Amino acid sequence: MHSERLSIFGARAITLALAASFVCFAQAPASKAAPSFGKFLGTWKENESRRKLSPSATLKFQRDAQGNIEERRGNDARPLLQPVRFDGKSYAVDASKNTIVWKQIDKNHFERTIFNNGKLQTTRRLQISEDGKTLTENTERVLADGGKAVTTMQFRRATGEAQGLVATWQPVSYHTTIPNQVTYETMGDRLKVSTSQPSFYTAALDGKPVAVTGPTVITGTMVALKLLDAQTMEVTQSREGVPTGKRTIVISADGKAITETTVNLAPNASREPSVEVYEKQ
Repeated sequence: MHSERLSIFGARAITLALAASFVCFAQAPASKAAPSFGKFLGTWKENESRRKLSPSATLKFQRDAQGNIEERRGNDARPLLQPVRFDGKSYAVDASKNTIVWKQIDKNHFERTIFNNGKLQTTRRLQISEDGKTLTENTERVLADGGKAVTTMQFRRATGEAQGLVATWQPVSYHTTIPNQVTYETMGDRLKVSTSQPSFYTAALDGKPVAVTGPTVITGTMVALKLLDAQTMEVTQSREGVPTGKRTIVISADGKAITETTVNLAPNASREPSVEVYEKQ
């Protein structure tokens, strides 16, 4: 009888302990649960034929107070002003480990190279038409495997000087020999994003900015992520604390494609978005 009572007591104790654990589990805060990144995970390759260029994705060269040429890089909400010196000498830029060299081949041909820690990253060649109205930009990027990818963009002169680089150039066309890629991976309760440019960041879906890194990423560039619903993510881009753009990433109903729609947040920029479509690999 004594052992039977002990057995009954032990069973009751176990039952109570299990019940208590279920209560605790039910009351555990949802914030401790790892988020589900669902269909975003994986590698996606751009379908270039579906790309739409925004008028605000301009190329800008201007003169400084001394009359020297400088390039206005990044977003006008928080631009980086980069000197353009046609002396063929290497000089540091962007408070990073990058160095840059500009050369003027002739009146309409220019070349810029970027090195990171002494290693060549990109060679950019600019060619202006004889009438000065159009500019072709070929950017040759060195890949991790030693190969090369070339991106070609064409621009038309919108404002500025009638000849030479100094102008605002609006985009007309875009083509790359190797399609852009983006990869989404889980890192605990955060999302790791890697692009083929290359650029990298790891962020929680809490709207808090994190740094974007990469050998040619402009310093001070940050992003903040929010999951709007199971198939929509919002990315707020900024530089040095100033919002520069907002991107909405939407997964198609069949989960085979994502559409990225980006709006420029600079005060006087066009709000017509750029659109990129990536397909699941």
